[in-house]
Amino acid sequence: MTLKTEFVDLPLERLYSQVAIMKGDGWRFIQTHAVNTDDGVDLYYSFMKDGLARNYRVKGVQKGTSVPSITGLFLAAFVFENEARELFGVDMRDIAIDFGGLMYAPAEREPMTIMTPEQKAAREKARKAAESKAVEPNGEPASGAKPKRVFVMTPERQARIDAKLATMSPDKVAKVKAALEARAAEAAGAGSGAEGDAEKPAVADKAPAKAEQAPAEVEQPDVDPVLEAKIAALDPEKAAKVRAALGGEAEVEEKQEEETAVPDDAQLSEKIALMDPEKAAKVRAALAASKGGE
Repeated sequence: MTLKTEFVDLPLERLYSQVAIMKGDGWRFIQTHAVNTDDGVDLYYSFMKDGLARNYRVKGVQKGTSVPSITGLFLAAFVFENEARELFGVDMRDIAIDFGGLMYAPAEREPMTIMTPEQKAAREKARKAAESKAVEPNGEPASGAKPKRVFVMTPERQARIDAKLATMSPDKVAKVKAALEARAAEAAGAGSGAEGDAEKPAVADKAPAKAEQAPAEVEQPDVDPVLEAKIAALDPEKAAKVRAALGGEAEVEEKQEEETAVPDDAQLSEKIALMDPEKAAKVRAALAASKGGE
């Protein structure tokens, strides 16, 4: 025999009278159980007869709402009704065998209604996913669903973005502008609908391509002709190393000349003006002391 199952919504005010009908028609009581939801507590009353399991669902029972006991019709329901009261906080009235809240004696009151932050986050995520999928056949958001926000580039937003881009590296600037263009294209597609070729809102210009720079001519250090002849006689690898060493020495000499060059008073004044006030005062004091020593 195949077991069939059906669920039927039942208003709370019709609960006891419907259970009485089930009793009179010879249905066997199976169980009662509770489920905590965002709208309250849902109560399920299950009965079986001739291979059919029928589940009556009383939805959204609020805290403080009285629920009549069915133990006067099916005594076995007393366990489930005590459980619903202790674990879910359902106000069950007139239970034939009433434990007075001490059947389980849990450490926390109504523990099955307590939600962890992870459970709340999961429910919120599921709710948002359901809203995003709730769309009418014509493409418009279903009633009660929040419409999807469309990206719009306003002058104020463009000014803020330009100010931030000025502080970024060229690579990041290119990535940000590419993302903005993608969002603008998406917004244009959403706004144009079937047209598709509607004019897109203005966005920041594309990142300028890096200009191709011709390699600058490198000044070769002056080399003694005799030395150059000796280098030319070496194998190419050794010759390259010798020329690199000679180039390094030339750079060192040039750097030393720059470091030993004494700036005139105008250049010195300009450099001091660029320093922070405290350091500039110390430099001026040192200069004054050195001139006094002379």
